[in-house]
Amino acid sequence: MAIKVLNPGLATTVQDLGRPGYFHLGIPVSGAMDTLSLIAANLLVGNPANAAGLEAVFLGPQLEFQRDATVAVTGADLPPKLDGEPKPGWTAFKVKAGQVLSFDYLQAGARAYVAVSGGIDVPEALGSRSTYALGALGGFQGRALAAGDLLPLGEGPGADEGRSVAPSLRRLPRTPAEIRVLPGLYWRLITEEAGRNFFEDDWKVAPEADRIGYRFRGGRPFSFEPL
Repeated sequence: MAIKVLNPGLATTVQDLGRPGYFHLGIPVSGAMDTLSLIAANLLVGNPANAAGLEAVFLGPQLEFQRDATVAVTGADLPPKLDGEPKPGWTAFKVKAGQVLSFDYLQAGARAYVAVSGGIDVPEALGSRSTYALGALGGFQGRALAAGDLLPLGEGPGADEGRSVAPSLRRLPRTPAEIRVLPGLYWRLITEEAGRNFFEDDWKVAPEADRIGYRFRGGRPFSFEPL
């Protein structure tokens, strides 16, 4: 039995914890961008931590279930709905065959994770079910989901409805977010004042950001030491 994709959302892909060990072949790890949220979703529904789930970006998919299942949604604040009725995030809930899972508008964050009891049972590629779209590797036919796709489900008993992650342990998006920065080889070329400004200024993620890398906009112009 499977899940039918009625609407794929913006860029929904199948992801697990990735395929390490292939950088020498030019193949990235891929996998969930927020691994802890995917692990939490899997554990809530009774799956192994590395089971494949769905990573939804900004706009959630609309999914019709063809069998009963247990579902959990974690990560970004993308409120789930079952047949139009709101369901809690970070909490396991039951879905009956024929019901439709959809999502309200994004409230905070970027990527939400949908775990289904039994996991998304697409074929493994190099030991992982994660999608690497640039290489057409893994996931569902090596790409983001499209309307009409049928996602196969693995076998799994599913956990009881109501299992939840304590609010204090949830990885909720913060605004503004703090990220770690490591000065690189050419840091010495900018002035001391420019270095201070870089860390003090606010930066926004640019629309060109994707799973490969982020571009940031904002901050004051750099000034450089004379050569």
